[in-house]
Amino acid sequence: MIQKWKFIGRRDLLDHPRMKVVEDLVELPNKKQTTYLREAPDRNHSVGIIAINEKAEILLQREYSYPPNEIMYQLPGGGIEPGEDVAAAANRELSEESGYIGKTILPVGSFYINNRRSDSKQYLVLAKELEQHKTPEDDEEFIENVWFTMDEIKALIRGGEITNNNLLAALHLFETVSELK
Repeated sequence: MIQKWKFIGRRDLLDHPRMKVVEDLVELPNKKQTTYLREAPDRNHSVGIIAINEKAEILLQREYSYPPNEIMYQLPGGGIEPGEDVAAAANRELSEESGYIGKTILPVGSFYINNRRSDSKQYLVLAKELEQHKTPEDDEEFIENVWFTMDEIKALIRGGEITNNNLLAALHLFETVSELK
């Protein structure tokens, strides 16, 4: 039977405004102790937005991603501020990144972004009845909006043009949940 690990203690290794890394001391089910490197717990959950326009097209965005040194497709989204509800975060991020808000925001589900090193979740929402609403952009974001049908998105995936794990997980979750309704 699989058992949980026992938390013993923690020390901070890196504390930066965009990332906090800690090392936990844990006891394993076999009673041995080990250290485990991870992001600080409950640090920052995020929201991803499936924005659908009146033509049933989904908004994807192209943005440069520094670590892989590639321009990649992604969904609009970003961090949820402390005390902010998911729908408010979705519209704030959607407005900042795309110039739209959704009059209707519906929860789709959630998933862990990197469960081996973090307890951060990405909450996925559906934004419908879009209207233009632009707020100031983030100085570090240079984003291009592109609208696609689901069939066009599937072709991009098959062609190896969509490789972002959060986008792939979100699209799969959205399609799976949508099929069940």
